[in-house]
Amino acid sequence: MTRRLAALACVALATQVAFGADCPADLPPTGALIGQGLLDTNTPDAKRQELAHLLLCSAVAGNDNSMEVAGSLYRWGPRHPAHVFEEDHDKARDLLNGAAAQGRLSAMLKLAELELADGHAREAMIWVQVERAYYLQRANATKDGGDTVAGAGYFTMLLKRVNDALGPVDDQKLIVDVNARLAGLEKLAAAHPRTRREGPGLGQLHRPARFQLAAITNTERDEGSYAQYFVEVAPNGDIARRWLIDAYPEPSSGVRLARAVEQMHWDPLKPGETGMRYVIFPISMSSIRHGYKVEGS
Repeated sequence: MTRRLAALACVALATQVAFGADCPADLPPTGALIGQGLLDTNTPDAKRQELAHLLLCSAVAGNDNSMEVAGSLYRWGPRHPAHVFEEDHDKARDLLNGAAAQGRLSAMLKLAELELADGHAREAMIWVQVERAYYLQRANATKDGGDTVAGAGYFTMLLKRVNDALGPVDDQKLIVDVNARLAGLEKLAAAHPRTRREGPGLGQLHRPARFQLAAITNTERDEGSYAQYFVEVAPNGDIARRWLIDAYPEPSSGVRLARAVEQMHWDPLKPGETGMRYVIFPISMSSIRHGYKVEGS
C-alpha cells in the first residue's frame, strides 16, 4: 500500500484523538450541515465553526459526502468563496483519499488536481488512470470518458495537463502502480464499507433543451471548465438551494456554471414521501454542450 493510502489508515485515529469526546454519537447528514449555513458567509462565525467541526466529525465517522466536501474546502482554503478552512493540502489529501476509497470518482479527480498542483505529476497520473478504471465499470460509461467533440472535455484536458507535466513515462511501471493503487482502494473499501443512505431517491434528472449561461472565459471554454455543487432538491423536483463545492480552473468558474445547475430539476417526490433531498452534483461545459444548445457562451 502506498504512502497516500497508508495515510488514510491513520487519519481517522489521528482526527479522533484531536476531537476526543467532542464528536457526538448522532451526527447530522452532510446536507443538514450545509443547509444550516456551513457554506454561507453570512452565517455567524460561531455557528459556522460548530458546523465545520461536525463536518469533520462526520468525515471521521466515514461519511463519504463529508470527506469529499471537507477535502475540497481544505484544498482551496481562502480561495473558496465560503472559506471554511485554511488551505491544507495534507488534510485535503487524507480526506479525499477516504472518499476515493468509497468509490467517489470526483474525489479521485480532485486528488489528481491536488497532486498536479503540488508538483507530483506521476501521482496525479496514477489517480487519473484509477478514476478512469472506476468510470469504465459504470453501465453508462463511454470509452472517451464522457467528453464530447462540442467543447473541450474536463477529463481530456486534465489528462493532457498531467501528460505535459509528466513527460515520457515507463508505461509498464505505471500500470503496476495503478494496479497497486486499485488493489489498495479495494482493500480499504472492504474494511470501511459505504453506509447505505435512507430516504427518497432523486429519480430522473431533467435538463432544458437550451441552457442559458453567463459569459465564460477562453480558458474555461478551451480547457474544460468543471464545477461541483451540493444541491438541495425540493419536493416538487426543483433546485431549492445550491452551494459550490469545487471547480476548475478556479472557484469563479463554478459561479458562472451555476446558472446551468439552476435550470435543471429532478422528479417530484412520490405520494407519501416528504422532505428535501440532497445530492453532490458535478457539471462541466462539455456535458451541457453535448446534445443541447447553449446560449450566452
